Amino acid sequence: MSLNRNIKEQFSTFFDVEEKLNNLKVNNFLKIPNLAKNFERIYQSFPDGTAEDIAKIFIAKMQKNNQTKSDEKNLSAYLEEACFWVVERGELYKQLRLLKLNSTRLDCFQEARKIASQPINIYKTYNFKDSNPMTWGKRQIKREVRKIAYVGREFRRYSTWSVLKYLSDKILIEALKAKSGIKTKKEIKSYVLVVKCYREIYCNSQPKKNEGKLPEPNQTQWEEIQKYYNLRCSEYNKKLSTDESDRLEEITNFQTIKEKIFTCINAANDYIYIDDKTDINLLERNGDNQTEFIKLNHPEREIELEETQQIASICLDEFAKLPLESQKLMQLYYGLEISQTEMKEIFGLQQYQISRKIKRSEKKLLEALGKWSQANLEITPNEEIIKEQNQALKEYLKPYFKQHFEAALEQKLGENNQEKILILRLYYGEKLKLETVAEKLKVSSQTITQEIEIVKQNLEIFLQEWIKEKMDISLSNSRNKRIVSFVEEWLKEEAPYAIWN
Repeated sequence: MSLNRNIKEQFSTFFDVEEKLNNLKVNNFLKIPNLAKNFERIYQSFPDGTAEDIAKIFIAKMQKNNQTKSDEKNLSAYLEEACFWVVERGELYKQLRLLKLNSTRLDCFQEARKIASQPINIYKTYNFKDSNPMTWGKRQIKREVRKIAYVGREFRRYSTWSVLKYLSDKILIEALKAKSGIKTKKEIKSYVLVVKCYREIYCNSQPKKNEGKLPEPNQTQWEEIQKYYNLRCSEYNKKLSTDESDRLEEITNFQTIKEKIFTCINAANDYIYIDDKTDINLLERNGDNQTEFIKLNHPEREIELEETQQIASICLDEFAKLPLESQKLMQLYYGLEISQTEMKEIFGLQQYQISRKIKRSEKKLLEALGKWSQANLEITPNEEIIKEQNQALKEYLKPYFKQHFEAALEQKLGENNQEKILILRLYYGEKLKLETVAEKLKVSSQTITQEIEIVKQNLEIFLQEWIKEKMDISLSNSRNKRIVSFVEEWLKEEAPYAIWN
């Protein structure tokens, strides 16, 4: 069915979604009566306002901390469409699959909806200028789902008895509150202290080669953790005031330590993994039970960044060893997405020859990645791993080669084009209609159309000349179609209007 909800429905209805043939399908709109009433109160004061105008009113109230619970849920309803499209367009779903998270599109939609249920986290830094609320919401939701996916991937890498070493205290506390039913400050403190003692006494004493796959502690080790916990309890209690209610109690049986560790592992597991338990009822929870998105802690960011940099370095070193013709083929194929068939006349080769050269180049990069994995991660490449790395490699190469062409466009557009950038920011960045842009700038719609067309043509000519100068490649008119679509896509989705504001 159509997603074109009228303005009232956009702020008071949610999608009844199912997954069919690996695609999301909206069966119906679920109306929330109290949200419709709350929207009407706002809309009566701005009867000519667009959905973007009304969303900005709700956001402004929220940034001033004047919002009600209904205001927040109105914004969550508005973001349903953002949740739907960031999943349905496929990019985010493919990334979750690449990270080996066994999630469906519906799971991914539910995770996006969980993030949208906290609009204050989405719009707290929104500045009302660089993009419209819907575009901003899509970007924030996509980014936060990715974060959850990366945390989940890191969590899956370790055995049961290793995971707590790599889990931040912040996520552990969030997990305990959300998934274990433990609420009081005293109880939370006890569980966090048990985990700290477990790390210091057990995890840190194990050989480094086993750190990601630790066995279960034996009884002697559990008893050592218990003794250390009691020692830390005593130190903690001495620092407290005379209020006895906050004092931590000593643990007399190592089994209690073990049970607390199990509780923490299970809570973290339930909190981190994407599942299908999120539904519309999430949006009706009270303030104490609101679900928050997971943020990567600093050690996990450092691990992820270090590995990414190493992989990038390996790929670039190996890429530099390829024949110049193969480098150009890879740049055009991945960066501009020019098809192998289209590149026949550019390089004077048959399509099958181009295909072989690209596959041979990919194989060279994969072999280098395989050697690195074996040396650094103790992973012996097999057919499944090679297949997984091949797909991940292709997902990496696309943005890597695109960024060179995008950087050239960014530099060109930033040169003395302030007036035109303003038009582009309003039209592409804020997604305003031509008539609205014209009204804001006090010119005709025809003038706006002409100015946008001039910018696009200039960028297309520039990019064609840049490719000829930098790569010694002349694109024929048929290839220029890809230049046209690349420039259009960049202006719509990637151009950094904020830095030119």
